[in-house]
Amino acid sequence: MDASLAPDSDTAEIHAHETGGAAPTLHEVFQAPTCGFIPCRVSEAGDVLTLMEDCVTPTTLYIPDGYTLDGAGHAITAMGGPGARFVGPIARNCGPRASYRDLTLVMLEFAEACNTGDDVLTGILYDNASGSISGTQLFNIRHGTGDRACQEGMGIVARGTDSATEPYTVDIQDSVLSGYQKAGIVVTGAVVANVTDNRIIGAGPLGSIVQAGIQLGLGATGTLEGNAIFGNTYTGSGVAAGILVHGGALHGGPLSSGITIRDNTLFNNDIGVYLAQGTAGGSPPQAATRITVVDNLIHYDVVTNGFVYQAAISDLGTGNIIHSNTITGAGYDPETLPGATFSVDVVAGAASTLVFFTPSRRVAVGACSGPLILQAQDADGNLSRPAETGLTLTALGPAAAGIQFFANANCEGPTVTELDIANAQAQGTFSFRAARTGSVSVFAWNEDLAGAQSQVVTAGLADGPHTAPPR
Repeated sequence: MDASLAPDSDTAEIHAHETGGAAPTLHEVFQAPTCGFIPCRVSEAGDVLTLMEDCVTPTTLYIPDGYTLDGAGHAITAMGGPGARFVGPIARNCGPRASYRDLTLVMLEFAEACNTGDDVLTGILYDNASGSISGTQLFNIRHGTGDRACQEGMGIVARGTDSATEPYTVDIQDSVLSGYQKAGIVVTGAVVANVTDNRIIGAGPLGSIVQAGIQLGLGATGTLEGNAIFGNTYTGSGVAAGILVHGGALHGGPLSSGITIRDNTLFNNDIGVYLAQGTAGGSPPQAATRITVVDNLIHYDVVTNGFVYQAAISDLGTGNIIHSNTITGAGYDPETLPGATFSVDVVAGAASTLVFFTPSRRVAVGACSGPLILQAQDADGNLSRPAETGLTLTALGPAAAGIQFFANANCEGPTVTELDIANAQAQGTFSFRAARTGSVSVFAWNEDLAGAQSQVVTAGLADGPHTAPPR
């Protein structure tokens, strides 16, 4: 922090951590004795600092360890002072914890020169820290109109780079990120990120920079759920992504694994979900990464990428779990530009087995089992579309006699004995109804593939209704 920007003792009240339940303390400018600086009018109550009005800052806000900055619906605008540029984050942590809520952050920075290191333009920075962000809006974290190639301008960055024994945890929810230059949210290293119910809006199609809505990798993990991510598209010879997971020697760092990507809406991105983890030579990693990509809605009507490569889901990894995603639009239709547009594009070996995603059922006799979901996979657990997609359904065991199969989740329509998995996710969904009690093994098979799962049919209550696949 530039010492010339710090308030003098005549204009600033010194923060005291213990308030003893007293009335909030008002600060024209907040400055902590060690680390903590907010050049705005705030009230302090316990470990919460609340903005009293909109504010303009020429320098980074430093949030004291363990504190929450409550915007109370107000906005902070970051812009350089007379003859100066704004550099770095608008707000960042002092210590291992900081949080933000009900806040708007806006950047006005028109300098031509790119920044590097700690000076890169960022909205909120978590540097080896945990915390939460909720109900917060971040606008225009960029140079000018955002059409420059500087590799900066991220809405939220969370990075874990020290030798802490446990990863940091950052929760980001119910927030809006729009007008960013490079990325909406970036999480790297020893961080668990829970990113839920946010709206993230890219500026594409762009020819100047490759954007990403959420970028997570190099050892980071977490859950990305319920987010709406739009407009990350590039007209040059690269690809932008709504969600990007990167790691391994291909990207110069550790793999990210165990991530859940679920119930997101991804519209108009070059790649909806891009899992890009591999060896230095670009092959899938030996270790399984087990990233779950399920129940997402992914859509793009047109082809705008200049490479040309567009895919709803692109998977370079090992053993990732991809199923039950809804994919629409000509931009992801393999027939639009064969070899360039894909629904699901997975680096995989030949299909060798059928795997059930749904657990074994306990079903009352005469009741519907609910959905059973299976998928063709290769020997490493990757989604793999087989040459022969037709499957025969059979059953063996005490409850097998009189069993009925249905080619849907709810035991509706005509009974079937066959199931086809000729779709981009190489999956099939079926259900059954049994007429006898006892155990039963359900088989799906053809000349090349086979899979089986044991079920139990009871005389009384079952597990409960099964109307949707487990997550």
